[in-house]
Amino acid sequence: MTFKQLFNSALLFLATAPPLALLAWDEQADPAFISNGMYDTLTFTLFPIMTIVLSVVLFRHLYKKYNSNFEFKHTVKDYIDVHGKFRSAFIPLFLPILIYLWLWTSVCISAKLHANKYSDNIWQQEYQLLEVGTCPTDYEYSCSKLTVLDLKSYRKHSFRWYLDKSKLVSLQNNNINLVGVTSPLGNIVQEIQW
Repeated sequence: MTFKQLFNSALLFLATAPPLALLAWDEQADPAFISNGMYDTLTFTLFPIMTIVLSVVLFRHLYKKYNSNFEFKHTVKDYIDVHGKFRSAFIPLFLPILIYLWLWTSVCISAKLHANKYSDNIWQQEYQLLEVGTCPTDYEYSCSKLTVLDLKSYRKHSFRWYLDKSKLVSLQNNNINLVGVTSPLGNIVQEIQW
């Protein structure tokens, strides 16, 4: 393996490892999270817009560099010749996904996991339990997907819960009290009271 290949592999690892590590940490901790308006705005509006803008700026910079730098142009052509056009097309498609993943994990996932571990801002609110569903097959048998209705804003929220599944099934369409901690991007449920 040449130094250039080693450098490219290390650069790829450094670009993808932090968001993937945060995603794995979030999946392992799996806190019951109820998002708020700020989380939804970041996830569905601001980060996609920032991803598009950053991708356009980056692609424009690379295009200018491709046209003005003979060595860079030769490197790109060699890469396409070695790896093929089909495989090389994945890089421009993967880059916006990586940018969005970086933005989302660094802000949303880190805030959620930090609140789950270190927050002491106690929160509780009454919700109506609408549905107790089953989790996808890759989760534990005791996992249930709860759908609750916020009695203040009348918004539905869903999250995974691992305790008291049989008791929660009998409480459908009744009011329950969710207790946990709050973060700037939403609330983490730590206990369900009925």
